[in-house]
Amino acid sequence: MRRRRKYDFYLFVFLTILTVGYFTYNHMSAESRGVENYSEALEAYKASDYEKAYEEFAKVPSGSTLKPSALFRQARCATNMDKKELAIKKYNRIVHSSVKSSIAPISEYNMANLMFEIQDKGAKKHFKKIIKKYPTSDYAVASNYYLGLIEVSNPPKSERGLKKSKNRAFIYFKNYLEEAPDGRFALKTIDEIKKLGVQLTNYDNLLIAKSYYANGEYTKAKDYLNKTTLAESWSDFAKNEYKLGNKEKANYYAELGLKKHASNTPNADVYEVIDNYIASFPLRRDGIIKLNSLGLNSTGADYAAYLNCNEVVASNLKEACYRTLYEKYPSGQFSADSLFNIFMAKYLQKKYYDAQRLGFLHLKKFPDVNSSPAVTYYMGKIAFKLKHYESSNNYYKQVIAKYPDSYYAFRANYNLYKDDGLFPFLELNEKPVVFPYKKSLDNNLVVKLAYLKDYDLVEELCKKDKFIQSWIAYEKENYTISAVLARKGMEELAVKPSFEDLRWRLVYPMHYYDIVDKVKGGNNPIILEAIIKEESHFNPFAKSSVGAAGLMQLMPATYNEVVKKHNLPSDLNAETANITAGSYYYSGLKKVLGNKDLYAIAAYNGGIGSVTNWFSKLIYSDIDEFVEQIPYPETKNYVKKVLRTYWVYGNVY
Repeated sequence: MRRRRKYDFYLFVFLTILTVGYFTYNHMSAESRGVENYSEALEAYKASDYEKAYEEFAKVPSGSTLKPSALFRQARCATNMDKKELAIKKYNRIVHSSVKSSIAPISEYNMANLMFEIQDKGAKKHFKKIIKKYPTSDYAVASNYYLGLIEVSNPPKSERGLKKSKNRAFIYFKNYLEEAPDGRFALKTIDEIKKLGVQLTNYDNLLIAKSYYANGEYTKAKDYLNKTTLAESWSDFAKNEYKLGNKEKANYYAELGLKKHASNTPNADVYEVIDNYIASFPLRRDGIIKLNSLGLNSTGADYAAYLNCNEVVASNLKEACYRTLYEKYPSGQFSADSLFNIFMAKYLQKKYYDAQRLGFLHLKKFPDVNSSPAVTYYMGKIAFKLKHYESSNNYYKQVIAKYPDSYYAFRANYNLYKDDGLFPFLELNEKPVVFPYKKSLDNNLVVKLAYLKDYDLVEELCKKDKFIQSWIAYEKENYTISAVLARKGMEELAVKPSFEDLRWRLVYPMHYYDIVDKVKGGNNPIILEAIIKEESHFNPFAKSSVGAAGLMQLMPATYNEVVKKHNLPSDLNAETANITAGSYYYSGLKKVLGNKDLYAIAAYNGGIGSVTNWFSKLIYSDIDEFVEQIPYPETKNYVKKVLRTYWVYGNVY
């Protein structure tokens, strides 16, 4: 009996292993066949052979993770073949599948749209369901528009029923405008609201005006603004008049609103009006002086004072200005930057204990703001000067750990490891830009679609992921858009990933590095690559407002001078010629400035005459003090950006 039981046990184990192996093989086989079938079907789809594509997508096995996307593509094929009922069936299978998929929201939205087109009453139920199930999605926003249309397309016969239907439609249309004032249905929504003939409140008129403004219809926006009260709409009046080119009238609204109504206006709107107001003056300084003469005492007063402090040149007056600002608005939007400027003033005056006290306060009160990397770095320098070497190193390590892609991480690295030199990286090892995530998304679906090059569907499924949108733009050779999207995505991350993370390659791609490395001359090619990235975002046809052109944004006169001297092609936008000329120009700057890259970078933006002038006028004991005191804010930021980019390139590649 015991032997029999033992036999049964081994038989059970054997059958279990066999069963698991069978299902594993079937699953792997389904995945393999699914990839093959989907790939062939996608080729037919891209060639607009929708009948063939429909049949090929049908071959994707039900056990494959690609099955939901295959059903989705079948629905698209059916739609393109004008077989809407068939498309609805395919979408319906996805929506009611027991397997949750990221394709479900768009499938239900597309299904509801098709049902709306064929006047199927079930469309209303699905649009409502989308709003309930996916309230923050773009599909929920658009569903409001369609629900409004449904209400007005079949009006009740009774007067009471008609009134209720109009009110429901109006609410849906308002919901759409509130969520998407610049949406693709916005102007159509306004037209539908006009047809309803409902009584509009001040809020309703302002909502319509804002939508017209967001869509560039400034004259129409003005018509609806005129139906609102100035107390609520002054900032919109001002912004709209600026767009219409009526600066005098815009400034009238700006001054009136800033003095009387700013306290009830969102900060962002007030700051935008202030920026427009200053820009309307021939000289920025004149605009700031006029702004501060208005005697503002509510929202915007702190911004006006902050802008004024930025314009002050004398260091003692600048410190006093920021101190007054900080003491008056200790919790305001500009208090962290004001405290940083007071801190830096004390540091530059070599009052290290005073600076240290302010630094402790800043790091405690503002633990993670734009000025935090700088304060942390200079706290390290202060600790070193006070001979607290361990504390100094800890601050430097903290900068590198918390703010790895900052200019101050670059400087902290130098202070920690001076043996490696100021510029430790001399060349890059090329690595390709690939899909930005190694780990699977949505049970591997998005990753598989990405590698199958179903870009349109990936783009639709990952609308809010800037890195995936960046990767798609990169694959479509829209390199400038790709770099900008990836940069924004990285800026939004609270915690930066390690430099091995694939997303960094999208933020800092190696475009034109092969050319840079060939024509570098005696320059560090990574610095040239960093200049190209910051100057043009890799757009060979970029042109600035002052006429600088090409990848390295050279002025025509500068370019022509280099061309004659080195016998280069005359096309300023030609990639190789532009980079070569830029390299020669940069070499010339560096040679005059003692072969110092940091000074050459400053001169590339601010001019060599300015840099040599700063040598004699600025009081500084090291590079850090020189950079922080550069009088041109644009040049100071440019130096930090280029060196930050150099640092990240070196770490990523």
